[in-house]
Amino acid sequence: MSGSYLQRGQRCCLICGMQHSHSPGSIVDRDSEPLCSKCDSPLWSCSDGSIETEDIAHQRETVVVALEKCRAALDRVWQHSHAEYLRLIVGGGRIGDAVQAELHYLQSQGTILDYRQENRGAVLIRVRN
Repeated sequence: MSGSYLQRGQRCCLICGMQHSHSPGSIVDRDSEPLCSKCDSPLWSCSDGSIETEDIAHQRETVVVALEKCRAALDRVWQHSHAEYLRLIVGGGRIGDAVQAELHYLQSQGTILDYRQENRGAVLIRVRN
């Protein structure tokens, strides 16, 4: 995965720059994220507008393994970056179909904000505003 990651256990508020030592939760727990103690901005749902990319389908993954990689990539982007989007390279076929179904479910649960198919082999997922 590309991009610069924050140190484990550290989070910098994008609004005021204050350093925090909150441990990040999973993306599924986004509704209980902590706020900056200086400016009251959310620490995990603010974005810098960047896109992280991860290929989950071109190392001979099964559908089950690809879905596990999808969930892990979502958590990693949520916990260790300020990226607004995660681009998943899913290829065509069964993995792409399974990821689309999983993303539909995650959006209905409020875990992700939105997603769209970029092309036949890639999905762009919005994880932050």
